[in-house]
Amino acid sequence: MVDKKILENLSKESVAEIGSDTLADLLDVTIEGETPAQRLESYLAQVGNPYLFRVGNTPVRLLFHDEEKPLSIKLKSYFMKLKNSGI
Repeated sequence: MVDKKILENLSKESVAEIGSDTLADLLDVTIEGETPAQRLESYLAQVGNPYLFRVGNTPVRLLFHDEEKPLSIKLKSYFMKLKNSGI
């Protein structure tokens, strides 16, 4: 089971604090499991911090803001603007 408090603390870490050489490389991750919960546990066990990892030599930090509109609404707005502009 994923502990919400631990995830909250992990989301606050930075590459500068940890060092990019210690981050898990997503290219080396193999997700296993039959259920979504098992796959999530497999991913977390290999990555450690789901908010901070590497893809090859590139460090990646994920940030989410509660105040933002959901992606589905932003995409709909984006495509409506494209449609209305005649592109």
